[in-house]
Amino acid sequence: MILAEKAPYQCLNATEAAALIRSEPQLRLFDARDLQSYRQQHLEGAVHLAEERIGLLLNRLPKDVPVLIYCYHGNASKTCAQTFVDFRFSRVYSADGGYRPLYHALEGLQAGSA
Repeated sequence: MILAEKAPYQCLNATEAAALIRSEPQLRLFDARDLQSYRQQHLEGAVHLAEERIGLLLNRLPKDVPVLIYCYHGNASKTCAQTFVDFRFSRVYSADGGYRPLYHALEGLQAGSA
């Protein structure tokens, strides 16, 4: 018998990730950059995804809550996204391109809706 594999996380470009942030009120947004970068600037509502806290988050968050992770360029966020998938989260997203493109895409959406 072959068991069905859990669907992996999805990679979203900056525009898709920004649209998800704007349209999904239950979304949990995580910043996988270092703490200094997070403290200097991060997206509104983002929680710093520190190694020492990830276990707590994985055990406390509902598995069906959508999760979007961003980092510097979109590489570390993929590793973190896979961790969420491994812990049976069903809606996990990684932002391709990282923080800067996502920040600018969100600004563009705000300007377009003003």
